[in-house]
Amino acid sequence: MEKNDIMGRDISRPIDHLELDGETFPLAFDMNAMRVAEDVYELQYGRNLNFADIVRHLAAGKIGAVMAVLYGALLSGVKEAGGKPLTWSEYAEKFRLTSIPGIQELLMRNIRAALPKADPAEGNEENPQ
Repeated sequence: MEKNDIMGRDISRPIDHLELDGETFPLAFDMNAMRVAEDVYELQYGRNLNFADIVRHLAAGKIGAVMAVLYGALLSGVKEAGGKPLTWSEYAEKFRLTSIPGIQELLMRNIRAALPKADPAEGNEENPQ
């Protein structure tokens, strides 16, 4: 994706694809995706959680929750598109936070907002928080 393709994009919109090692996979957030996320938590993380609890982990920014929910959506999206699904091992090996469209811009915007700003009148830094 070119830098210009990203400029001006609404990064809060729902994502519909994931890029892993240069290959784009469609995502579908359906009931099957939620069930797979629950299975991932139990099988991969050893925790038996319902989807509502996983969403709480997602809201807290837990990487495991992000990976589990996106993996479920990837499997559902690939199935709908008639493609070949990835195993959890393949997915986990290829997954990077930058696989999520718009994540780099979101992270940079939040990092910039958290950095202290210089007060030109006093030469001091002030924290915007």
